[in-house]
Amino acid sequence: MVVPASLRGLAFPSNPSIDSSTPSSDGEFRLHPHYVAQRPLDAILLKSDAGLDDFVSEKYHDRIAAILAKWRSGLLRSPQEVEAVEDTLTADFAASSLLPVDSRLVRPGPPVEVHQNRFASQTSLGRDAFLWELRSCMSAFSKLVTVEFQVTNIAASPGFNSQPAPRLNTRVRYELVGTGHGFHLEQLVGYWDLEWESHPSSFALSEFKLRRWRALNETRSRSSSPIFRDMTATALGGNSSYSDQMLRGVDHWRTVLDGACGIDIYGHNGVSVADIDNDGFDDLYICQPAGLPNRLYRNRGDGTFEDITEASGLGILDNTACALFADFDNDGLQDVVVVRASGPLLFLNQGRGTFRQKPGAFQFANVPQGTFTGAAVARL
Repeated sequence: MVVPASLRGLAFPSNPSIDSSTPSSDGEFRLHPHYVAQRPLDAILLKSDAGLDDFVSEKYHDRIAAILAKWRSGLLRSPQEVEAVEDTLTADFAASSLLPVDSRLVRPGPPVEVHQNRFASQTSLGRDAFLWELRSCMSAFSKLVTVEFQVTNIAASPGFNSQPAPRLNTRVRYELVGTGHGFHLEQLVGYWDLEWESHPSSFALSEFKLRRWRALNETRSRSSSPIFRDMTATALGGNSSYSDQMLRGVDHWRTVLDGACGIDIYGHNGVSVADIDNDGFDDLYICQPAGLPNRLYRNRGDGTFEDITEASGLGILDNTACALFADFDNDGLQDVVVVRASGPLLFLNQGRGTFRQKPGAFQFANVPQGTFTGAAVARL
């Protein structure tokens, strides 16, 4: 509520239809109005929360995902921190062994060695034996840098809500990446079948316990030494456009840019490489969604790039799917076709890192329909 300066200091009765929160970190007050009349969307919004519609398995998924998130947090702190897993297991828990019964080499190293692992199907391990084996497997890692769990399938047993101890079956994809003694990085990607048990008396997260754990298959990839190193910040970090534009995702820009610019949520925008000034070093052209200028970075030859977008004339604001560099006029300089969603544009290289658009370069017998997403070039 905004009060005129002349009325400040006067006492006003509280308005139950308006709540004001405490000041935010930027010093502004946030107002949250409550509408007396029901809005047309209210009935639909009630179904946005998992479990409030006919797809009740979404509610169970969210509860299992919350448990897996606790596993993830512990393992990221330490590969040996499996207390969150231990707290989830039932007293009569049983599992198959986490040690593969067969490991097939599918790619010999170096630089990357890849094995396909297969596990026994019998759930022969009890609770304590499984936890010992889990810690043993995790001991190969000194630190985990990536831990991801994703529920890919979920199914409730018949009469789930009426059973004394209902069962929930899930298939979980896991990805673990970490460092360890004797190797640079190791990645484990595979699937587990997990059977959960719950009690209808409560729907708290703690009521879901893990009863069965069966390992299905796994791909293990290991590199003995670094293969690639991320040089993006070193190469582009000297340009303000890198931090101001490139480091912010589409989700950010959709909250900042006016919807009239037509920014696309999918972000299908390409990157092109070409030596635009014939200095022997490849330069970089980065296509962008609508409302953001495409960026041209010139290779300085020392591992860093300079943003020359403004001077080049290629800072196009239209939604650009990709760009194709080639010498279209045979003058020895790389020209570029910029493929916008609404159609292609041809820019001729003028030298010294500048380009000039050639009007009417593309003639179509019929008005193009749909969206342009790609291009190719060939000499006939």
